[in-house]
Amino acid sequence: MKIAYILFDEITLLDFIGFYDPIKNIKTKGFMENLNWDLCATKKSIKDSFGMEIIVDKIKPHLSDYDMIVVPGGYGTRKLQYNTEFIEWLRTGENAHYIISICTGSLLIGAAGFLKNKIATTNFNEYKSLEKYCGKVAQVRIVDDNNTITAGAVASSLDLGLYVTEKLIGKEKTEEIRIGMDYHPEKFEIMTV
Repeated sequence: MKIAYILFDEITLLDFIGFYDPIKNIKTKGFMENLNWDLCATKKSIKDSFGMEIIVDKIKPHLSDYDMIVVPGGYGTRKLQYNTEFIEWLRTGENAHYIISICTGSLLIGAAGFLKNKIATTNFNEYKSLEKYCGKVAQVRIVDDNNTITAGAVASSLDLGLYVTEKLIGKEKTEEIRIGMDYHPEKFEIMTV
């Protein structure tokens, strides 16, 4: 399993890290040794809205080499959804088994055409913006429409990470990861299509 984390300027880092943390535990606990990932962007480093910089692993790799594409949100998505070069690059991942977004990352996978005729969610402030990209906007925390998985606002990133972890390695091992994180989520709604 090979994951591409799509990073960009003005990212919300908790969207990325909240998802990344439970997923990386799949590998660190030895549950899936062939799990690998790359931090991918259109340039060598990106900065969040407050100037924190991340050095990436790969600059514009062809995303067809990945099994999972993960697109976090952040203020940068508002402009990037109209950036033809970025969206064309994102489209190279169209055949990934899992296409995942957190928060307004759904605007980017939507602009790439990955949400056409699908049900999706996003940050509650951007439901209207998402409508043009998908079949229906669901006002729930996580939507899984045939392995195109979208999540709501920033705090949903941890829940999404655990949800995807369970899809990959099952409930029992995911519970071990959750306990190790000392994370106790409230009950929330997941829509599976």
